[in-house]
Amino acid sequence: MRDPRRRSGQSGQGMVESALVLLSLLAMILFILDMGRILLLGQYVTERARETARTAVVNDWTESQVQNYLVYKKLHAPDENSLKPGFMGLLPSQVTYSKLGTLKTGDYRIQIQVTGIQAVMFIPFIAGKYKFPTVTVTYPAQSMGATN
Repeated sequence: MRDPRRRSGQSGQGMVESALVLLSLLAMILFILDMGRILLLGQYVTERARETARTAVVNDWTESQVQNYLVYKKLHAPDENSLKPGFMGLLPSQVTYSKLGTLKTGDYRIQIQVTGIQAVMFIPFIAGKYKFPTVTVTYPAQSMGATN
């Protein structure tokens, strides 16, 4: 006699449903972790650019000094041709430094732009390298007490 609790053709249905649900749950967790990592990467670069801008305002650095400080955390590149990747894989050529406004006035400020930041995503179906939008940081020189 058959077991009345077991229906024919439905043995293992719970296992299949669990596998599908767990696979979806794992994909969502990986997506959340990967997006958090990508957002953190962008925040790291933004904070490094802010720190460089604050220091450049006070010290009145040149463009190459700003580029090297943002990428290598030093005023000079570790090699002569500056092709060694630094912070988060950046190169000095990806950093642009400009002075805006009129010197010794209220509108004098500096601007640092970081372009071409690449992030690698590991999420299934959309894995690959993606470029961040340009990170732009602008600081007024007078806010730091600078007299440049």
